[in-house]
Amino acid sequence: MVSERARAKMNQIAARKTRPPKRKTQPLAQLRTWWKVSATLTSKIAADVVNSSLEHARAAAAAIRARVAAVVDVALAAVAVTATVFVMNDGGRFHRRHLLAEARRHLALVLRGRRRDPGLDDQVVAAAISTHCHCLDISEPKTVRGLEAGYRLYTARWALSDHLPARRRPPAPVPDPDRQPLADPGEPAAPRPPDQDAGKWEIPPHPAPVRAGRPRWRGGAREAT
Repeated sequence: MVSERARAKMNQIAARKTRPPKRKTQPLAQLRTWWKVSATLTSKIAADVVNSSLEHARAAAAAIRARVAAVVDVALAAVAVTATVFVMNDGGRFHRRHLLAEARRHLALVLRGRRRDPGLDDQVVAAAISTHCHCLDISEPKTVRGLEAGYRLYTARWALSDHLPARRRPPAPVPDPDRQPLADPGEPAAPRPPDQDAGKWEIPPHPAPVRAGRPRWRGGAREAT
């Protein structure tokens, strides 16, 4: 019988050997040219119409970017990136490359297509790793390669008391001079006699009501009840 660990290792080896080779990267200008040709051939629309639609789309995107200002908060981005990576990775363990990839996705969303400043993604990752309340280094390197920064293993820990402001207590109510004080409850109740149980003390007994009924005979004389 093959163990689960050996089976998983064999599956990885088989996947690597049967995986098709990756395509080489192409320049963006070449890809845009191919996309225009593909759009023209697929939609059966003239090339000038496709170019006009592209210009309108670029103008609309530029107008949206001009109206919406993009501000990147590195500290806030570090929190969001760490939280996302912690949730998406099984067991809450991740490496620096996971933080870097999520930081780039986060910046692309915040900047809305604008070009980010060089090294801004590295700044977000550095802020996430340097803040000990976000990322906790749990790596136990057994080799020289494990000592490298790219192979360090991290997890996330959250201490909300370190980030949230202290909760303020509500102010004490100010007494209203126009409000009348509560009525005096009166003198305390008298102590209970020792020969009387609690039930009789709390609910005092009442005399039974007299009912009017038929006259009955007792010893030859009539007696009203």
